[in-house]
Amino acid sequence: MPNNHKKFLLLTVSLLFITTVWSRTYSQQVNAIDQVLEAKTARAKTLVYSNAKLSSKVADSIIVLSKKYEKPLAEATAWNIKGIVMSFIGTPDSALYYFDKMERLSIKTGDKKTLAKAKQNKNLPLAKVGKYAEAFSTCLEALKLYEELDYKEAQAGCLGDMGNIMIRSNKPAEGIRYLKQALDIADQIKDESLKPNFYNSLAVAYTNTDQLEQAKQTYLKALPLAVKFKRVNNQVSINLNLGDNAWYMTKDPEAVMPYFLRAEKLAIEYGDEVKLSSIYLNTAIMLEKAGKTKEALAYGFKSRDLALKSGDMVNQENVYILLARLGKKAGDYKAAYEALDVKDSLSRIIYNKESTASMNELQTKYETEKKQNSILLLGKQNQIQTLQISKKNLLLGLSELELAKRMLQINNQQFSLREQEAALKEKQLEAKTKEQRIRLLDSENKLQKLQLLERNIIIGVTAGLFILVILIALLIYNRRKLRQEGKLQAERFRQQEQAASAVIHAEESERNRIAVELHDGLGQLFSAVKMNLSGISDHLQFKDEHSKDMFNKTLDMVDESCREVRVISHQMAPNVLLKSGLSAAIRDFISKIDARKLKINLETFGLQERLSQHTEAVLYRVVQESVNNVIKHSGATSLDIQLTKDEEGINAMIEDNGKGFNTQDNKFSAGMGMKNIRNRVDYLKGTVDFSSEPGRGTLVAIHIPL
Repeated sequence: MPNNHKKFLLLTVSLLFITTVWSRTYSQQVNAIDQVLEAKTARAKTLVYSNAKLSSKVADSIIVLSKKYEKPLAEATAWNIKGIVMSFIGTPDSALYYFDKMERLSIKTGDKKTLAKAKQNKNLPLAKVGKYAEAFSTCLEALKLYEELDYKEAQAGCLGDMGNIMIRSNKPAEGIRYLKQALDIADQIKDESLKPNFYNSLAVAYTNTDQLEQAKQTYLKALPLAVKFKRVNNQVSINLNLGDNAWYMTKDPEAVMPYFLRAEKLAIEYGDEVKLSSIYLNTAIMLEKAGKTKEALAYGFKSRDLALKSGDMVNQENVYILLARLGKKAGDYKAAYEALDVKDSLSRIIYNKESTASMNELQTKYETEKKQNSILLLGKQNQIQTLQISKKNLLLGLSELELAKRMLQINNQQFSLREQEAALKEKQLEAKTKEQRIRLLDSENKLQKLQLLERNIIIGVTAGLFILVILIALLIYNRRKLRQEGKLQAERFRQQEQAASAVIHAEESERNRIAVELHDGLGQLFSAVKMNLSGISDHLQFKDEHSKDMFNKTLDMVDESCREVRVISHQMAPNVLLKSGLSAAIRDFISKIDARKLKINLETFGLQERLSQHTEAVLYRVVQESVNNVIKHSGATSLDIQLTKDEEGINAMIEDNGKGFNTQDNKFSAGMGMKNIRNRVDYLKGTVDFSSEPGRGTLVAIHIPL
């Protein structure tokens, strides 16, 4: 029996120890994932205003982690960051695509703040393409949600965006009103980081209303704040606008160009092609004023190309106005006419009456609704004040009644007090007797407690020492066991790595050998057969047309066989991979896939320099295998491939909209395609994650360290 008791005690202690360690490990893992996502999100948000492209790459890594660990709000924030980056340096369509993804996730999770951000940020790409009514409408929807949530910082940002929309649609006075409201909120919440953008936009509105000195002073308020908070994109705009302001006030090109040069340097550093288009446009105008028509035309064409690439219709309109004027000065009236024709088309799109009327209607509805809410609030406040006064009067009457009641109670208490004093004296005597008895019992009780405590201490110390010895023995045993397992695991990994390396090298060598044999052997034989048959046809006399047709079809079949052998040999060992690198080889591979059945989008970043031959070959085979899996099994109509290289390594994301699959199902994870991809990535000491669910497409995320 004693041995059984000891065994039971040992088992209980071990189970408690294991449970405690497991629960702590799991909670630490969850906290670690949340901390990584928070850190990456903070870094991406910081980089938005100083290094847009790197910010987008960090957002990509957040999306992969969020999908893997089911963190939809973190994923929505990452799509928001990518949308803002595209609004600054990309195309409006790309920005709207990312904001739509963010909006769908916010609706799915029911998070109103995220939904409001998605709606607000849509105004940036919409305003770029001249859809001011839509941009203003989505800002109003966001503002109502922010007011419902009492989110002051976001309300200020929304009002600032509404002010910018008014300025771009030639309503600077309305823009000034909204921007001043935004600045008032920034002062209320004491957040100076909001002010650089607001001051810059307010100064533009002052310039459009001929308040040039006021505009200059406002720009000079904005610039040090933009430098303080490292807002490179704001610094670009402010320097550009200071140059414009200097021209309006001095008409001296020499005073203007330093601002433009600083703005150009910052825009190139940040990658903002929209602002760069405006800088080149204003530089061309300065050169035109200086009588340098040829140089002005060169900058005008650079500005036009960037404006067309970014889809900014306002910049396009201003560029074509300049090109028409310069064409006329240069005597090229045809070019001037064509530029004016394009400008008129853009003006009709940007400043159409229906859009202006719609925006005015939205603004009027918002102001009316706001006034009605204020009136209702005042009415409710008056009702509350009336009720409070009535309540005070009632309380006053009740207080008087309560006072009278208490006076009666005092008189009654005085009468009963004398009787209580007599009874109290008797009770005091009884209490003294009871107190002496209680003291005696308390002394006996304390003595018993001390004896019991002494016995419990001895038992506890003995049990504690016994448990401590068992735990130390278990820890020493587990430590030795873990060391042995670690050595075995390291040796197993080394052997697996050698085996994988040998298999991949053998596979590539065999592919190259077969490709050479097909091309130089079988391909040459087919070419010789075709040449011989063509030579024989000149000396043959066919009995009828059917025989001649059969002979020609045979020649065509031989010719088709030659082409098929050539295609197979190139797929097994693509020359373009050896000559032009990974990006070109993948583009060549997907160009041969029928876009009507599967539309493939390929994006590459940072692959200008060649990788090692083995790395390029393995990555090419992994992408090839992934695309073939999509074609064979997914039933997808769209496939996105993204390859990026940074200081941490190479990242590849392959996402389709197919039927997806259950990643826990053994028949998928045990397939040759999955094993080939994992073995090749393991060979490069990389990682690969498969994220998929039935009916929701598949995402393959690969990271190769450099």
